[in-house]
Amino acid sequence: MSHELTLSQISVRSALAPRRIAAQEVLARMAHREPIVFVDARREDEWRKATETLPGALRLAPRPQDETLPIIPRGRSVVTFCTCAHEASSARVAELLMAHGLTDVHPLYGGLQAWRRAGGPLQAR
Repeated sequence: MSHELTLSQISVRSALAPRRIAAQEVLARMAHREPIVFVDARREDEWRKATETLPGALRLAPRPQDETLPIIPRGRSVVTFCTCAHEASSARVAELLMAHGLTDVHPLYGGLQAWRRAGGPLQAR
């Protein structure tokens, strides 16, 4: 049995992969009053020591074995964020949300650090 992917399987995977979004684009959408839901996807150790999060962020761990998915209103853009290199945790959570039927889901490019550099608002956790 071959474990190689066919070209059509690669195309399907690429089409289903969440597109990362830059902090500046999120801030522009917020300025235009687009409703956005933030999902905090930081690893457990990072989340426990954190003192800040993005405005109104819901929590969903990158490995939610026994967690229920947070209630995310339909018709809103969802931005997942973390502090991992290459947005690994936020990409994993974005894929999970997409597998549960959400379509407008985007990991934050550069994560929380990029959000801070862009001057994005934060709130106490």
